[in-house]
Amino acid sequence: MRLLVTGPGRLGRPLLAELHRRGITGAVLHRSAPASLPPGWRSVRADVTRPESLAGVCAECDQVLHLAAVTHSNRSNRYAEVNALGTRNLVAEARRAGVQRFTLVSTRAIDPAGGAYSQSKIQAEEIVRDSGLAWNILRPAEVYGMVDGTGGEGISALIERCRLGRWVPIAGDGSPKLAPVYLDDVIDGMCRVVAAPGHGGVHVLAGPEEMSYVQLIRRLAAYFDTRPRTIGVPAGMLALAARVLALLPLDKPPLYADQVARLFSPKSHDTKSAFLAFGFTARPLEQGLNAIFHPRQQALA
Repeated sequence: MRLLVTGPGRLGRPLLAELHRRGITGAVLHRSAPASLPPGWRSVRADVTRPESLAGVCAECDQVLHLAAVTHSNRSNRYAEVNALGTRNLVAEARRAGVQRFTLVSTRAIDPAGGAYSQSKIQAEEIVRDSGLAWNILRPAEVYGMVDGTGGEGISALIERCRLGRWVPIAGDGSPKLAPVYLDDVIDGMCRVVAAPGHGGVHVLAGPEEMSYVQLIRRLAAYFDTRPRTIGVPAGMLALAARVLALLPLDKPPLYADQVARLFSPKSHDTKSAFLAFGFTARPLEQGLNAIFHPRQQALA
């Protein structure tokens, strides 16, 4: 099997390494050349928003695994340009090249109430469904364990703050539901879906436990034996602050205009179709944390 992987981002190195280990090779689409690739993989420089740059990117590839996306922007049209129109451009090229299957990595925040990012992903999913290609859509939950398991953004940053016992902000009443999923389990799911014979499904890749934001903080505090101090911030105040920050010339603001809406949007936690279609399973939170912070003990377990 030969696979075109687009914009693997922070998942890139472990994802490509695992694909290679399973005997899958192909090409990686980047806007700039990656530092290194596993043996048998080649780099393709292109931009999904520029159809002319995509000519030939699917050559000799059987499938496309499409991860390239904008996840944080204060320009709503940027989400549409990359996530929706970019997917349309890539689908068109995949059809021209005779690709057998197209797998889109989407989001659990797929509700219109989730803001501009969610709306762009809804459009991308519709494009893939209507493509005429065999397709799968993956909706990962909150992934942790990126690179070295510390720092980073999103849930990885939350884990680090709890590990160090720092202040942790809580949006609103802390009720938004999360389903933390360990990086290796998401990568395993992606490798499985491209190798599985079935297609035409929408699959959630989530951890086995769904919990509120506050419950997650408590679980992390208990695991690390720390006492992170929490500070509640009304959701409306956060949304207002995000809109103000969007007006400032900041390259990477601490909060984006649609993040609050995305956090509070409804999300599915049903992983049954992923299990039935390609055997996806994920470990509980503490097991994932053990793999990051106590890898030797985990290996002996």
